[in-house]
Amino acid sequence: MNTATPALPGALGPLRATLGAWFHAIASLGPQAWKWAGLITLFETILNCALLVGGRRPSVSLEAVIPLCVAASMSGAVQVVLGLCAWAIADRAGVVPDRRARRLAVALLAAVLLEVVLVSALTPALFGHLNWCVMSEECIGKDWSKVPWWLWCIEDSGQMLVFGALAFAWLEMHRRGDETDQRLLATQQERARLRRSAFDARLTAMRARIDPQFLFDSLADVQAAYAIDKARGAATLDLLIAYLRTALPRLRAEGSTVGAEAELVEAWLAVLAARRNGHPARQIGVDPDCLNAPFPATVLLPLVQWAAGEGSQPGCNQVSLQVQRLRPEGAPRLQVRLRVAPGRSCSEDDAELRRIRERLRAMYGEAAGLTCAREAVQDGRAGSGSATVVTLLWPDEGPDSSRC
Repeated sequence: MNTATPALPGALGPLRATLGAWFHAIASLGPQAWKWAGLITLFETILNCALLVGGRRPSVSLEAVIPLCVAASMSGAVQVVLGLCAWAIADRAGVVPDRRARRLAVALLAAVLLEVVLVSALTPALFGHLNWCVMSEECIGKDWSKVPWWLWCIEDSGQMLVFGALAFAWLEMHRRGDETDQRLLATQQERARLRRSAFDARLTAMRARIDPQFLFDSLADVQAAYAIDKARGAATLDLLIAYLRTALPRLRAEGSTVGAEAELVEAWLAVLAARRNGHPARQIGVDPDCLNAPFPATVLLPLVQWAAGEGSQPGCNQVSLQVQRLRPEGAPRLQVRLRVAPGRSCSEDDAELRRIRERLRAMYGEAAGLTCAREAVQDGRAGSGSATVVTLLWPDEGPDSSRC
């Protein structure tokens, strides 16, 4: 019985896998690589034909040179295609970096040998016997039948070896440059991530304090309200508990959202209004599609506290907070517009505004910004005739940024 036949499929398995890997490596080159290969082949064809036509003997007609031009063009095309395929196979072989040069050299030598075999077989089959002596007076009348076949191809194979080595070196330098750029970009992204993580840790530590002075003042107001009106004291205490329930779960959370920060501001303003006999009147509007957009924690609430005025002394009568998405020509951005009447004066040297700007720039760089301005109040009932308007801008990094 023949026992070699069952083992044949198993022996062909590694060969099939290798050929399949080579095919996928060549297929992954893409149209851009083949376009450049076509341009190089065209240039080589024009150059070879120009040399052949310009170097022919005067007694030789152009019709006798045409087969030589076609054969030289075919040889050049085979060289370029085989060289590109050899580089793709070696480049995508997944070898360790210290073995890449050896792998590329072996691939180039294999491509040169394969080019010699293919051109030597295809040229007689397609064009028959080509008389290259029409290009030179010196070879007329000499017997070239005993010249080995490989000597006829040594010039083309030598050119392919030299120019292929130069092309491989250029491609390798280009690949290493891309890898260096990618590593540099990854390092910069990691640095930015670590910087933002460190800043988030600082913000989390700041958020854990929950403004003790505000809590103490609120508890004092609750105690005073109970002495005058138990219902009002109970209502104020309920609002304070609701604020704490909103703030406490966020102490250990990393990052926040527009909706969460707006909810925290709403709870804080409710407690403040209960302590100040219903002032300030508040209006908070957030685009529903922007509720889940990422937003840095401990930015919005400190900004509202600064603009509205903390403590038991009344600082404002109206607070308006609007969040919307802008659609500029570049990347999408989110905008928060805080309007407080009468509000406090804007100053570039204000410590709280400076801290908030630093937080935004630490997270988003120059893509984020904070501006503060004063504007006239049309409704005289709103206050002293002017309002503080603070505008925040930052990049929209949410998953729903296309809809928000």
